[in-house]
Amino acid sequence: MLPRLIGLCLAFAGSVFGAGHPLDIPPPLQVALEEVRNGHYRQTLEAIPSLEAGFPGHPFPPLLAAEAAWGLIFCQTGHINSREIWNAADTKSSRFDDRFFQAVEQAMAASGALRRRPETAALAAFYDGLAHAVRTRLYLLREQAMKAGAEGKQMRASLREAVAKDPSLAADADAGLGVYNYYADVLSPLIKLFRFFLLLPGGDREKGLEQLRVASDQAVLVAPEARYELAKILALRENRPADALPLFRSLSGQYPDNAIYSLSAAIQAERIGKKNIARDYAQRAVLASRQMDDVCRARLEGASAQALGRLQGN
Repeated sequence: MLPRLIGLCLAFAGSVFGAGHPLDIPPPLQVALEEVRNGHYRQTLEAIPSLEAGFPGHPFPPLLAAEAAWGLIFCQTGHINSREIWNAADTKSSRFDDRFFQAVEQAMAASGALRRRPETAALAAFYDGLAHAVRTRLYLLREQAMKAGAEGKQMRASLREAVAKDPSLAADADAGLGVYNYYADVLSPLIKLFRFFLLLPGGDREKGLEQLRVASDQAVLVAPEARYELAKILALRENRPADALPLFRSLSGQYPDNAIYSLSAAIQAERIGKKNIARDYAQRAVLASRQMDDVCRARLEGASAQALGRLQGN
């Protein structure tokens, strides 16, 4: 991937904020984003210096680095087994933490610089919201409620600012705003107490779900991420595996190298008694996990093989 990205960066240098939709990113950044979505996290991190050199001052390369580091953190420490994948941490730290937090800070600094220019202020606010969103997600993973609440508040403010300045960003902003609205409404009483002390705006479960649906269908940049968040919520928070299954299957078809999507589809299919579909996706997950980074392979191959063995025995 690296030689291809270097060539693309040279070809598209200087065309970062061109005509078209504000979130139409240049091809080299899109290629790297697809690599992250396919679970090629280490490859993406190796390509980041070339992307930063090709697009100096753009917030997206450090955001990609943060997302790739997050993928490795989740594979290493997240709650993954043959029956459930969920945003909870089995351990509270990772050797990839420094890379993650450094990348988030770089994305925020780049967004801050762009925010001072009227022509890029809306886009800068959007990228700042994404940076706060990825940090919120890590704090939620580790049940650090106060930090998650403060980051979520900043995310919400930046995304709302972005939409106020440029309404064409609304569908993509709904991905983050939907997550905020949903969880601010359904979280535990203890976290709601933190919300009171942090002066966090209240949420709305139904509005949050609708915003995630809109983002899943209409977002220009983050539709797959919105679809995944919606699928997880439907599967585990709402106990609606039949509604979650088509979303996971869609993601698995679009990103076949990412075993998380295939195993998630297998788990939900098994829950609703669709054993043939579950076996198919468990087999896909086994094969995909063997192509992933060592950290992810170590967790996902065993969980996928266990799911497949259980399903073959039924």
